[in-house]
Amino acid sequence: MSSQPSISKPRRKRWKKILLILGVTLIGLYLLLLLVVFVSQDKLIFPAPQFFPATTPAAANISFEDLHIPVDASTQIHAWWIPARPPTTNVILYFHGNGYSLEREATREAELFHQIGANLLLVDYRGYGTSSHVQANGPRSEADANAAMRYLLEQRHVSPSDVWIAGWSIGSAVATQLATVSPHAAGLILFSPITSVNDVAHEEYGPYLFRPLEWLGHQNDLASKARISSVHIPVLIMSGTLDELAPPWMAKMLYERANPPKTIQMVEGAHHDDFMDVGDGNVVREIQSFIASAPKP
Repeated sequence: MSSQPSISKPRRKRWKKILLILGVTLIGLYLLLLLVVFVSQDKLIFPAPQFFPATTPAAANISFEDLHIPVDASTQIHAWWIPARPPTTNVILYFHGNGYSLEREATREAELFHQIGANLLLVDYRGYGTSSHVQANGPRSEADANAAMRYLLEQRHVSPSDVWIAGWSIGSAVATQLATVSPHAAGLILFSPITSVNDVAHEEYGPYLFRPLEWLGHQNDLASKARISSVHIPVLIMSGTLDELAPPWMAKMLYERANPPKTIQMVEGAHHDDFMDVGDGNVVREIQSFIASAPKP
């Protein structure tokens, strides 16, 4: 019988050394990736576009006021006030998603929401569009939302019970946070909502790749799933059945954790980015019904 040649001890040592170096290198690259993501988290989660159209609601033949609302002594957010026709006391305060600026809403959300029959305050975050050029993040978006609500109450003299707080995608988390500190608002409306930034990352990259970052904690998790139980105003949740970024289970989890009265509406065939288009008439009718039927605080 012939025997297989054995690997010499020097060769085994070389292979062990190579494998050790390779393992250390991979671990080092992984830790470097985590460090880059952790340091860059604000920009990754709030990627403000560098270029945006100079469009206003006038492009859709909608009257509006161009506003710059102060957040603090040195910074401001860009916003549009769009009065309802015919006049009403109801106001929808709306926070958009993270991949575009206010100007992109001119012939999309502005035109769609104008059909609802409520006054609109559409706002940008700092770092977006012509708002102050500071990097957006979780705490800053929270302060932006508070500034917008403060403007309505103090400058427009709107009653809190006439304000419907709304948000799409990451804006749903901003809206939910504002609703936790606005107990006298009329209601909360969430479009394509996310449960948390961590959950979105798990959907995109798997549950383990960025798990160590959760142990460190960060200011941008925007965990609506932990906050919505603290909201004590009527809630309407709408989401697309084909949404891959904020899949239907997120909307259903938020609905389950929300306090009554609450309503959920799944828009058949809608993805994340085309939700407003596919759900066009349905979105308007559902919001009109929600506003008409929700009890006043």
